[in-house]
Amino acid sequence: MIIVYLMGELVDARTAAQRLGVDVRSLYAYVSRGSLRRVPGPGGRGSRYDSDELELLARRSRPRTLPRPAASIDLVIATRVSTVSDGVVRYRGKDVAGLVAAGEPFERVADLLWLGSTPGTDADWYPQATADGSSRLAPRQIPVLQRLAIAVAEMPAPVGETRPGDSGATPDWPGYGRRLIARVTADGGGAAESVARRAWRQWSPLRPTVPRVRALNAALVLLAEHELALSTLAVRVAASARAAPAGCVLAGLSTLSGALHGGAPKAVHEMLLARQPVTAGFGHLVHAHGDPRTAPLLEAVQAFATPHDRALIDAARAGLPAPPNVDFALGALSYCARMPPEGATAIFAIARTAGWIAHAAEEYGEAPLRFRGRAFRRDRAR
Repeated sequence: MIIVYLMGELVDARTAAQRLGVDVRSLYAYVSRGSLRRVPGPGGRGSRYDSDELELLARRSRPRTLPRPAASIDLVIATRVSTVSDGVVRYRGKDVAGLVAAGEPFERVADLLWLGSTPGTDADWYPQATADGSSRLAPRQIPVLQRLAIAVAEMPAPVGETRPGDSGATPDWPGYGRRLIARVTADGGGAAESVARRAWRQWSPLRPTVPRVRALNAALVLLAEHELALSTLAVRVAASARAAPAGCVLAGLSTLSGALHGGAPKAVHEMLLARQPVTAGFGHLVHAHGDPRTAPLLEAVQAFATPHDRALIDAARAGLPAPPNVDFALGALSYCARMPPEGATAIFAIARTAGWIAHAAEEYGEAPLRFRGRAFRRDRAR
């Protein structure tokens, strides 16, 4: 089990007490003992409490009613990159559904994750596309994530980047991220084109019309970050060891390649293609009431899908045992775009690179080597 410490929703005293299972006087006692923080309410009236901090306190206070699996892990990591709760995903405090609704391009959302703001121009992305645009991914016979890993490993290090073993310097994470994403989406087209348009031409044989590119951009934005997924945790471990940017991204790609992480969208695509019942891409461990990323992406897919495609997707959704998640929506996108099934995996990896780089940069600001664990004999845990 992984517990993530974040700044989540702020709630009033009565709600906070209910979530802890105590009365308001006990809530104030937690605050006086330093076990819980409070922040001023709107206009300085009343107090508000962090819902995620309340959950952590409740978990520490309530007894374990079930035996703890020997292999489980409780890990608490502070981060400002994103917050994820049931039904809401925020990047640096901004609701990702709102970013999609506003039509924010993936480039500006990546800058938001890296810099904490969305710059007014995307011009910084284009020179890197020109510099690395002649690059090509490895032959198609190699699995897509391995091809992306080769591109990462072969990309020249950014000028001024810290070498392993150096101290006191920090890599230019935004510069590295822009150059890397430009490299892996290079398709020989114009340099001053969006990442979504270049990625569409790279993976789809269909023309990059406005609705199609808009749908792919929505996928990139929605998948750019999702708190401490396993691949992101691997990136932070690498960054804690002060791995170079390429090493951090390779750690993320290696973990994403696992069948239980990055393979679900590809599986959905293949099942749609074979007209088989879809047995992947539904339910979510965090979003118990439905993945909030699914609806905006499926809506964007519906805007360019053929009537036959829409009927197929609707029938597949009706057969799912739980609400579809973003993996289902991404598989539907790659299917309707007539991409090869591995195109869904590529989009997932390209998008999540933005979040990985944000987390790696944040981890560089922490004390190094903080993920050293301790082992004990398994027979003693029984």
